[in-house]
Amino acid sequence: MSEQQATGGPAAERFGGFIGPANLRDWLEVSAPYLFDGSHGRQAELPPAPPGQPLSELAAGPLGWWRVVREARRLSAAEQPSPAQIREYFVLCCAAHWASVATYVPTDVDAKIRRALWGDQTDPQEFERMLAFALELPAWSIDGFSQRLIPLDPDWGLGPHLSGHAGELLSIWGGALASAFQRGFEPAVAGLIAAIEAELARQAQAFDRLEHSPGRESCWVRAAAVLTHNAGDLNQGLEELLARRVGPPELERFARLAQAGGDRFGGAFQRAAEIYRRCLAAEGHRHYPLRAAKGLRRSAELGLPIAPWLDDFGARVARHGALRPAERFEVVQALLDGLRRVPGQQAYQRALRGFAETHPRGLEDPSLQASLSAAGRRALKEPELRKQLAVGQRAFESALYRRARQAAGRE
Repeated sequence: MSEQQATGGPAAERFGGFIGPANLRDWLEVSAPYLFDGSHGRQAELPPAPPGQPLSELAAGPLGWWRVVREARRLSAAEQPSPAQIREYFVLCCAAHWASVATYVPTDVDAKIRRALWGDQTDPQEFERMLAFALELPAWSIDGFSQRLIPLDPDWGLGPHLSGHAGELLSIWGGALASAFQRGFEPAVAGLIAAIEAELARQAQAFDRLEHSPGRESCWVRAAAVLTHNAGDLNQGLEELLARRVGPPELERFARLAQAGGDRFGGAFQRAAEIYRRCLAAEGHRHYPLRAAKGLRRSAELGLPIAPWLDDFGARVARHGALRPAERFEVVQALLDGLRRVPGQQAYQRALRGFAETHPRGLEDPSLQASLSAAGRRALKEPELRKQLAVGQRAFESALYRRARQAAGRE
């Protein structure tokens, strides 16, 4: 998606060759208005932003990313930014990515924070400051902002959850590692290798714990999707070194975990990838059809969970107070459009089932029917969809978990 499409206007400013800070904030207001309108429940936890403080200082603490994006205009546009300005822009792009990556319209800054800005940084001291900031990113909290968090048992000592944000973290560290290696910054290389090793080990251990925890099959199979995507994100961060076949020896331990993980990290990434390929691959698209239902952006509670577990999402759409009736029907239309555009997936059928069970008159509501396109009304009458909608949540998920156990060699 272009900047003009995302912000609703022209790209009025630039930062070097990139989108300017004010435009990036505008993009976020389109993607996640609840970050700015005072409606989010964690607003009271947000510390004030003292006047004149740079973004890099606002970034500290669990909600530092939120403070940074709200104050994005503190960083001015610049045709030829200084090394210090590049560091500040890197902080802003990381915060914008954290704020939006689980939304329907994520900001297009991922390539910048895992590669371009590391390469653009010419000052060794500013590079070290960027690196120190990047290594502190795990302190940021997204609880209440993403519907894709997989809770972990506190007694395991593996953090509060697994999420795709950890993959974004790995991609940033991978890009930093590539740049530090090429510049010969050996202490930085060693520190990044240790951080990546620890994060991959954490995810692998969490996956193993979930796999062997009775009653946690839902979290375990979700985690298979998360680990597979996170391994791919790390590959993207390391892609420059991988393409050139250079890098530290540890690169062999980190690369291509989803394609050829083998017994690295206890084989967790290999098992997760096999589950993903056999059970979840059709669900891993970007959900572009739902971008048309703009009401979904109004609340973080309406964010999309990991697919295909969308029964509860459909139920939430049917009753959430942030949506007007017409907007609920727009979501149904978007789901029906998605059935045609994304063959093979099952998530939208599950969302429709959840909506049908919760909305007072279900999918037969005359007002809903009147709002749908002719193609949407025809889709609701198709025998195959009616058959899928008749499958209850428990039966659907039980069959999914059985296939996952088979893929993991447990049956």
